[in-house]
Amino acid sequence: MANPLYGQNKADNLIDEAAKDLKQVYRFGTPPVVVDYEHPVQQLVDGSALDTVIHSYADGLSMTFSALVAQDIDRPAASTSGMDYGYDQTNNDGIELVYSCVTTKGREGVDRFTVGNQAFSAEMEFSIATVAGTDVGNFGFRKVEALAADLHAYDEMAGLFPISGDIKIQTIINNAATVTTDTTANWADGETHRLKVLVSKAGAVTYQIDGAAPSTTAAFSFDAGEVVTPFLSFLQASGAQTGALVLRKFIIESDNGSMEA
Repeated sequence: MANPLYGQNKADNLIDEAAKDLKQVYRFGTPPVVVDYEHPVQQLVDGSALDTVIHSYADGLSMTFSALVAQDIDRPAASTSGMDYGYDQTNNDGIELVYSCVTTKGREGVDRFTVGNQAFSAEMEFSIATVAGTDVGNFGFRKVEALAADLHAYDEMAGLFPISGDIKIQTIINNAATVTTDTTANWADGETHRLKVLVSKAGAVTYQIDGAAPSTTAAFSFDAGEVVTPFLSFLQASGAQTGALVLRKFIIESDNGSMEA
């Protein structure tokens, strides 16, 4: 904050302004305000497939949510450890959260990042009651593009996620087939872990699980000039479902913070 002895100290205030977006920390501490914003006439959120719905939290986090198929549940459930985004417990029901939606201007260096402007990263801490419940999913960065119900239909993405308990890296470059790499790290029922995806200024992607690089990884780079945004996407499995999937903390870091024009 600005120097408390000099409330109008312009130098201190400029330093505050420059540094304010270098690290964003959000904790899912209270239920979000949920608003369907894609329709010209205001309507209630109803769980319709691929509707774009804003989840706005008291700490400033605002993400776009979409049910990948129609769901009976239309908002996350509060818990004492975070917000439960498990939603409908039915095979192939699933959700996506994206930080910057393609239909909005976005905030360069805050919720979307142009590869080549600065290094940046995203980290999500969450728990899963039943890890066999996820057979499709990813957390990391994807191109700012139209929402895809099929995770593997995106043009570019890089991330990692527990697939039936095995934490796997998944990448796509230029609409090619998804490349999947098993990190050999595992996620057991009820555990909480931190997944982090880091992108260098040149676009090279690296990964961390609970603060450490996985023993097995995969080389990948986003195209220079690509505009990407943090996202989380998953589907429920057929034999089991996740139960509570509780988001606890979301952190965005970058070298320069906001580069908005």
